[in-house]
Amino acid sequence: MTKELLKIQPVGGVGQIGSNMTRFVTENDNIIVDAGILFPSEDFFDINYLIPDLSELTNNPPTHLLITHGHEDHIGAIIHVIDKFPEIIIWAPKFAALLMRKKLDYAKVSKNILEYDHNTVLEFNDLCVHPIHVNHSIPDTYGLLFKDNKKRFSTLIVSDFKIDNRSPYEREFDFKKLKSLSKDCEKRVILADSTNILSTNLETPSEGDVLHNFKNIFKKDYENIYLTCFSSNVHRIASAITAAKESGRRVLLYGRSMINYAAVAAECGILNESDYYIDQASLPNKKKVVVILSGCQGDFRGSFRRVAKGEDTHFKPTTKDLFVISSKAIPGNEKKISLLENEITEQGIDIISTRDELIHVSGHPGRNDLAKLYQEYLPDYIVPIHGESLFLKKHIEFIDSLNSNAQAIHISNFDELSINNRLEIEVQKTTPLRPILIHGKAIEIEREHISVRRKLSNQGAIFLSIKTDSLLKRKIQYEYSFFGLPNFFNDDKEDFEYLINSELSGRKVKLLEKTADEIRIIIRRYAHNRLGYKPVTVVHFV
Repeated sequence: MTKELLKIQPVGGVGQIGSNMTRFVTENDNIIVDAGILFPSEDFFDINYLIPDLSELTNNPPTHLLITHGHEDHIGAIIHVIDKFPEIIIWAPKFAALLMRKKLDYAKVSKNILEYDHNTVLEFNDLCVHPIHVNHSIPDTYGLLFKDNKKRFSTLIVSDFKIDNRSPYEREFDFKKLKSLSKDCEKRVILADSTNILSTNLETPSEGDVLHNFKNIFKKDYENIYLTCFSSNVHRIASAITAAKESGRRVLLYGRSMINYAAVAAECGILNESDYYIDQASLPNKKKVVVILSGCQGDFRGSFRRVAKGEDTHFKPTTKDLFVISSKAIPGNEKKISLLENEITEQGIDIISTRDELIHVSGHPGRNDLAKLYQEYLPDYIVPIHGESLFLKKHIEFIDSLNSNAQAIHISNFDELSINNRLEIEVQKTTPLRPILIHGKAIEIEREHISVRRKLSNQGAIFLSIKTDSLLKRKIQYEYSFFGLPNFFNDDKEDFEYLINSELSGRKVKLLEKTADEIRIIIRRYAHNRLGYKPVTVVHFV
C-alpha cells in the first residue's frame, strides 16, 4: 500500500514571474517557501500588486514560512500571510529579515523573524531543511534542500539563482554542500528557475565584469554621471562606489528605495556608509558626482524619471553629463524607458546602456548554468518554476535535450506533486485560483471593480443628481457633472439641460429606481450620438 511522504504545491510563481510561494506538506509538517507579490500589468488601474489566493491553505494552515531571499516577489506578501496565519513561524536570511522587519514596522505589525545562514539546519518533524548558498542579484540568497528524516529523498527548490564564480562580493554557489547532502539519497527532485531560459547568454556573466566596465566609464571626462539600477541590487551599487573611488568621484544615493536598501546593506556589512552620501545638501559640491538614481524602470515617482525629464529641483543634467542605465527593462516597461531615453537624447546628453556595453548582468541562469546545476545535483525529476508559461515549456524542451536520465515534470499553480513511500512521483492537476488584487492600504479589491475603473478610464463619466421633492414643483432641481469628456461636450450644456428637463417634466415618479434607469439610458444615447461612445452614467435621487 502506497503512502504519501511529501506533497509539493506551488501556490504562486508558476506560469508567471512573481507571487512566489510553494507549499511542502508531510504527515506532520506544513511549510511554505516564500511569500511574494506579483506586480500588475498596465491593464490594471491603480493596483499596487497581486498576491496568491491563500484560501485553500486555511483548511490545513502552514506552521512555518521559509524565505529564500529579499526580493519583493518573494517577501512582498508577508503582511498578508501574517494576517491570514498569525501563528506562523518565520525564518529568513539576515538581509531579507531586515527588509521584512522594515515592512512590519511600517505596517505596525509585530512579528518575530528568525534568521538562518549557510550553517543553519532547520529541523522539523518529518523533514530537515538545509540552506544552500547561491548567487543572485540581491545578497543573502539561498536554495533550500528538503530531506526526509530517513534520508531517502531530497528536494531542492532554487527559484532564483545564477552561477558567478568571479563575484567580488559573495561566495560561489555552494555545490560542494549540495552534493555532500544529496549524494546518498535514492531520489532527487529539483524545482528550478526558468527566468532566462530564452536568453542568448548561455552562461550569465559575472558582476565582476560590470565592475570592470564601470571603472572604464567613470574615468571618462564627464562632469556628473547619473546611474540608475535596481535599488535591491546592492552589489551593483557597491560596484559603482568602487569605480567612483578610483576615478575620484563622490557618490550620492538619490531616491528613497535606493537609500533604504543601502541602509540594510550597511547593517549587513556589505556597504560602508562613509563611502556615499544620502543627502544632496551634504555634498561639498555637485561636480564629479555619481548620482545613483532609483526607479530604473521609469517609475513615476522614481528619481531617474524626474532627473531625466529635467523636473528635479536639485539636479539639472547638461551636455557635459552622462546617463548610465545599468538595468534591463522588465517586460511591459520598455516604452516608459524608451521615452525617457528620447528625452535625455533630445537634451544633447550621452547615454550608455546595455546596448552599448556590459553594464548589467542578470541574476538568473543561462542554459549552460542550468545544465551545470543538473550535473552537480543529478536530479531524477526536474520541475521548472519561476517563469511564464512559455518559459516553462522551453525549459522542459531544454531538459529533454540534455539526454540525461532526469524526467521533466510540468506543473501549474495549485497542482499537487506527491512523493510516495515507493519514491514514485505523481502529479494531480487542479484548477488554479486567481491571484488577489491589492490596492490602497493593502486592501483587497474585487475584479469586477477593476472593470468599472477600466470603463471610467476609457469612456469618462456623467453624474446626475436629482432632488426628489422638486419633481412635483414647477422647476425641477438637479445637478450634473462630466468627467473625462471633451470640452465640446461640456460646451453643449444647454442641450443637455433641455434633454433632462424634457424627460423629467410631467413624469409621474413612483418608482424612482425605474425612472433613474430610464434617464440613464436616455443620457447614454444622447452622449453616443455626439461622441460615438457611451460614457459611464450614474443617475440618483437625493
